[in-house]
Amino acid sequence: MAKQKNIITEFRNYPLRVEFPILLLTGNQWWISDVPSANLHFHNCLEIGLCHEGEGTLIIQKESRHFSAGDITIIARNIPHTTYSAPGTQSLWTYLFVDPQELLDPLTGGYAKQTSELLRKINSAFLIPAGQSPSVSFYFNQICYSMQEKPSNHHLKVRSDFLSLLIDAVNFLPKQETAPEMLDSASTLSIVPALEYIKQNYMISFSMDYLAELCGLSPTHFRRIFNLAMGRSPLEYLNTVRINKACYLLRSTENSILNISEDVGFHSISSFNRYFSRMIGMSPREYRCCDSQDERLQKAKIMKFNGWMEAER
Repeated sequence: MAKQKNIITEFRNYPLRVEFPILLLTGNQWWISDVPSANLHFHNCLEIGLCHEGEGTLIIQKESRHFSAGDITIIARNIPHTTYSAPGTQSLWTYLFVDPQELLDPLTGGYAKQTSELLRKINSAFLIPAGQSPSVSFYFNQICYSMQEKPSNHHLKVRSDFLSLLIDAVNFLPKQETAPEMLDSASTLSIVPALEYIKQNYMISFSMDYLAELCGLSPTHFRRIFNLAMGRSPLEYLNTVRINKACYLLRSTENSILNISEDVGFHSISSFNRYFSRMIGMSPREYRCCDSQDERLQKAKIMKFNGWMEAER
């Protein structure tokens, strides 16, 4: 019997701002081609997409669904998927990538329990057909407008519109799709517990063997699968997350570079500076002194290293 080919699932990490963790990807570079990707992929955050023109196929794990203009897709983090257009065509999309918990925390306050239940329900992947929920489309477009035009109090408006979007979107979540199961432990998605642990605990010390234990894998097998899925070792990925966080802190706080290095988990300033310079292409001090956020993003290699900022062709 022929050996079954390993399914490679790509991880795509979108760096979100600590103080406002939502990213808008829109414009003519987001025409999706008709060429199916060789791999599924999953994200570190919630993805919400609106198809403006065209039609095609959305694959969520092993299930295929047809999409057309006006449809909205909502896909939680760590759920493998891909999108491609109908043969001979392209489809135009706008995407929002969001950390829902962090975005809503400043807004919900006394409604923490209700918000937590809402986010638990939305931890899924589903498609809302065009015309079935005008309110979801309305709030999506309001968020995009606010993020592009930045009217007065646009952070507050984006947060409130995002909460309204989720409240209405949950009504279209099929019961059987809530809390979907991940692929079996033989797949690359068996490393999801490690990714979740790193996301919550990047600032403390822990062994790579402990991550393997969380995933129910031997250290050797864990490292092999992790390298296959992530394109780097577990330690390299951990340090990537730490440098991501350091970038946010450098541009959003006045904390000293030494304190930032310790806050993100580095135990020596020299190793922090060395790793930061290798990843970003400049020192932490140079990064902080860039004239603008746009200049930082133009110079920083981390966006090319981690994020997919244009559609696949």
